[in-house]
Amino acid sequence: MKSKKLLYSFVFLSGLIFGNLQFEETNILSVNEAFIFSTEIKENKIVASWEIKPGYYLYKKSILIQDGNKLLKHRFITKNELRVFDEFFGETYIFKDFLKVDAELLNDDKSLFNNIKVGYQGCAEGKYCYPKILKSL
Repeated sequence: MKSKKLLYSFVFLSGLIFGNLQFEETNILSVNEAFIFSTEIKENKIVASWEIKPGYYLYKKSILIQDGNKLLKHRFITKNELRVFDEFFGETYIFKDFLKVDAELLNDDKSLFNNIKVGYQGCAEGKYCYPKILKSL
């Protein structure tokens, strides 16, 4: 009986100690360093781009652009797309290196462009996944 308690204690302490190591790693970039994000508005189009640092990736299905509360259809212009098996999402598509998308805006009134939001989510390979990001322009 004592050996079972000792085994359970060992397993619990191991999980407690080693489970937090990924969050204590100092070589994980901040989300803004890992995914350098920029946007440009041309006429009635928004162009969003990300410079994705080596060792990091964005999930394809996480990319969204919204004008107010409406999701906009967007088109992937420049991309390095890979199909991978992800431990959380199963078979999925990711982007590495660089990504550029565009979408038609619903309103031509430039004063309303402050309602535009761009969403994305990515990970540091094998280390850490960032929470979903939603940036207001």
